[in-house]
Parts: sequence; C-alpha cells; structure tokens
Amino acid sequence: MRNVLRRVAYGVLGTGMIVTMAAGATTAASAAVAGHHPTVTKSDAVKWITVKENAVGSRVRTIQYLLNEHGYSVPVTGNFLSQTKAQVKAFQKKEKLKDDGVVGDKTWDALVLDLSPGSTHKNAVEAVQSYLNRAYGASLKVDGKYNSATEAAVKKFQTKHDLKVKSGKVVLETWKALVFYAK
Repeated sequence: MRNVLRRVAYGVLGTGMIVTMAAGATTAASAAVAGHHPTVTKSDAVKWITVKENAVGSRVRTIQYLLNEHGYSVPVTGNFLSQTKAQVKAFQKKEKLKDDGVVGDKTWDALVLDLSPGSTHKNAVEAVQSYLNRAYGASLKVDGKYNSATEAAVKKFQTKHDLKVKSGKVVLETWKALVFYAK
C-alpha cells in the first residue's frame, strides 16, 4: 500500500512540475513575442559567498584587507587560518554579530565600506585593487589610492557584470559582485 501511495504522489508531483515548466515556457515565449524583456538583471542574482576557515583565494584576501581596514591585524595571505578566524570572531563580537568566525551575509555587510575616488580607506581600496588584479586581470598598482585607473577598472567591472551602479564607486552591490564572481 505504501509503495502505491508513493508512486501516486510521485506521479502527481511529476505532472505538476511538467505543467508548471510548460506554463513558464509559454509565459516566457509570449513575453518574447510581445517584445517584453524581463527586468531581472545579473546583479539581482548576486549574493554573498560564505567563507570560513581553511578557505583560500581572493575572497580570503579581501576579508583580510577589510579586517585590517577595521583596525585588526591580519597578514594578507589568502589563507583563512586560525589567526584570520580569531580576528573575524573579534570583529563579529564588536559588531554584535554571531561570533562564529564564518564570514556570511551579515559579516560581509559589516566589513565592506563604500569607496570612491579620493577614498582614505587604504586597506579597503587595496582589497578592491587586489581583487580586480587577481580575479579579473586588471593591472592596477595595489597602493590603496583610489585614483582614475582604479575608478576605470571598477566601471569596467560594473559594466561587464551589468550592475545597476556603473559609477566607478564601490558600493554594496559592487562588493557583492566582486566576491560572487571571483575566479
């Protein structure tokens, strides 16, 4: 009896999925024929990537630069080891976040800073410059100076990833995209 009920349930579920997919395809086709385009951009799908102990790479380097910007002392190695975890936990505690040493949505939101030409947040600018060089092939001098070359590289990145903001300023959406699209 249990197997019969299971088969019936799977059949109903499968049929429902097929009907839903067909309806979605019909709606999308109708919109395309009518000349309507969806208003969803690539940047709407961009989300923070969770980073934790033993991770390596550009995301970790960014976390380390940003921790240094907030007054913590972490060598920028790209390796999320115990020292980085301890500093993340200290930052989270100071910001009244869950202090688990894992960099998720709320920790990223608290770590990042808005940047624009002339910004005095040297370590945060170095994070952007390093990110654009390592993950996206830019050739910026990593010196913490938000100059015209950095602004142009940010604009190019924003345009390439169809971000809503294409001003050359690094705001929350740009940070998320930098982290999300990292290679």
